[in-house]
Amino acid sequence: MQSSRFQQHLDRYLGIPLCAMLSLFCRRVRAPETPKKILFIQLSALGDTILAVPTIRAIRHTFPDAELTMLASPTNLNYLTNCPYIDKHLTFRMPVRQLFAPLRNEGFDWTIDLEHWPRLSALLAYVSGAPLRVGFRTKGQHRHFLFTETVEHIQGRHEVRNFLDIAMRLACSTQEFALETWYSETARTSVREILVREQLSLDVPFVILHPEAGRRGEPRRRWPQERYVALADALVEHHRVQIVLTGAPDETQVSETIAARMRHQAAVLAGKTDVNQLAALFADAALVVSGNCGPMHLAAATETPVIGLHGPTNAAQWGPWSHNGNIVRGEMPCSPCLNLGFEYGCQALPNGTSPCMHTIDVSTVLEKCEQFLENDR
Repeated sequence: MQSSRFQQHLDRYLGIPLCAMLSLFCRRVRAPETPKKILFIQLSALGDTILAVPTIRAIRHTFPDAELTMLASPTNLNYLTNCPYIDKHLTFRMPVRQLFAPLRNEGFDWTIDLEHWPRLSALLAYVSGAPLRVGFRTKGQHRHFLFTETVEHIQGRHEVRNFLDIAMRLACSTQEFALETWYSETARTSVREILVREQLSLDVPFVILHPEAGRRGEPRRRWPQERYVALADALVEHHRVQIVLTGAPDETQVSETIAARMRHQAAVLAGKTDVNQLAALFADAALVVSGNCGPMHLAAATETPVIGLHGPTNAAQWGPWSHNGNIVRGEMPCSPCLNLGFEYGCQALPNGTSPCMHTIDVSTVLEKCEQFLENDR
């Protein structure tokens, strides 16, 4: 879940005692074995929602007649716009109390909390009033008191498999593991028009570099900018590809700085696509290179070759979930330190990045890129 340090402290030091206190008032009510209305809660950043899709799909297939609702952030709901497994959207917004009445009035039979550390989502599950409330029991997070069924969250195990444990607990078949995207032909056409306006040839392969990684304003997962510059120039010179730099609207400065320092031309599309246009763009690319973030998982979902750069983040838990995915890890004794997403084990460097990200050499990443590009050729 993306949040400020203040919000994390508030969630912990207010959320834990509140969950414990409210658990005293929980009444066991028999839940229907075949639910008519199911609520999913996913307040996190985009990547968690993408990785939860195999679980949502499994539950949809097991209960085809149920109405499935997703409570999530606007970005996540945008990604799910054309998702065939979700029937209704509820937008997560502040103040949270505005959600209480809509949640209670829906009359959900089951609520499934897909978060693994925030207490807020557990509280919203409780507020929903569903007689069956399922969520993760995560070590040290003390958020499980309000669930009627819990699933152990296992650190170091890929999040797709952790999510699928929820489906298994609900007796759902979990035979399909692939991620998905549902961008429209309109989205694909629009990004190709953007590429033409940026003077890229649609007949020449392009490589996408997504230099930002993770929470906005938190650059510790980011690979140093000068190394993206060196990698981009090497790819152009050795493989005659075009370079595209992507990012959110408030991440344009990083991409523009990298493009300005390159010896060759690059197209900066940061801030020019929504999440489904970005998926369409990834699908057309020859390769995507990114730190661990939602767009890395989005690229993996398109089955485009993707290289994930991991320093503080645990690649076993958060690596690209794709047959076309590869990883480059930072090499430090304390790496990885992130399993939940916020528990950094060391101080950031003066430029805000983590020391372990500086141990990833350009030559190593270039070698991984060349393996994909040569196979494609």
